[in-house]
Amino acid sequence: MITEGYFVKYDGVYWAVKGCFHPQGYVVGIPRLYKGEKIKRYNDAMNIVRRDFPHLLRYVEEIGAEVPLIPLKGSEVLDPFDLKKVTDPKVKYFISLFRHVGITGSLLYFKGKNFNDIDLLSFDIGNYEILRELRKAGITKSLSSFNQGEVEILNSHDFNLLKRERVLEGIFHDIPYTFKIVECEDFGKVKRVEKFEGKVTIDKTLKPYSLPVKYLTDTGHVLTSFRTRFTELKEGLELYVDGFLLERDKFSDIDLDIARKVEIL
Repeated sequence: MITEGYFVKYDGVYWAVKGCFHPQGYVVGIPRLYKGEKIKRYNDAMNIVRRDFPHLLRYVEEIGAEVPLIPLKGSEVLDPFDLKKVTDPKVKYFISLFRHVGITGSLLYFKGKNFNDIDLLSFDIGNYEILRELRKAGITKSLSSFNQGEVEILNSHDFNLLKRERVLEGIFHDIPYTFKIVECEDFGKVKRVEKFEGKVTIDKTLKPYSLPVKYLTDTGHVLTSFRTRFTELKEGLELYVDGFLLERDKFSDIDLDIARKVEIL
């Protein structure tokens, strides 16, 4: 199963696979390494697609938007769980602390070399408890800085605040890490998209640690996201959201990943 966290190489570009739904013969993806440059912001990646790969854009009703569809035919799929190329002793030791884990990000597309951080991928939610124990034991630490080039949707203050509080990101032996846990589910098809702007309060954390995250709000809508920046949000948190409400055949959600602005109140 190719899903969130995988990478494919197509037309000389390394594409990050996004989300859980992928039409037969394709994956939804955005350019991550393009002409030797890392593309960190979603909006920047989509601008590249619209400019240089408009023929890949298709409307997908399970997503409710036009997205790039990368054909698997002619693509190289990078296997996150092929760990033979991981030789760095710190990375190997960190991996050994978890269950059923693979690599993603620069570790994956640079084949274990030329990495600045450790990006891990797993489908095992039990790894979250391991991360909590490692933080309690002082084996990992909270992040103390952030890359301004990654900031979007959230402002810099809120982006940094949330990043410092979560255990899915942190520092291990002076190396930043991000741990992506994916538990896919069927969201159904989008029937209508409308603008949403206003305050929401998280009443219940339905699925806060694995992607896609889900939070039930006081409006009755569910906040959803496939991005680590929106993991580990707490019950009672108040947010201002300027974005979109997706009415699906299964539930209605406010997709934080396509919001214009999300602010902690």
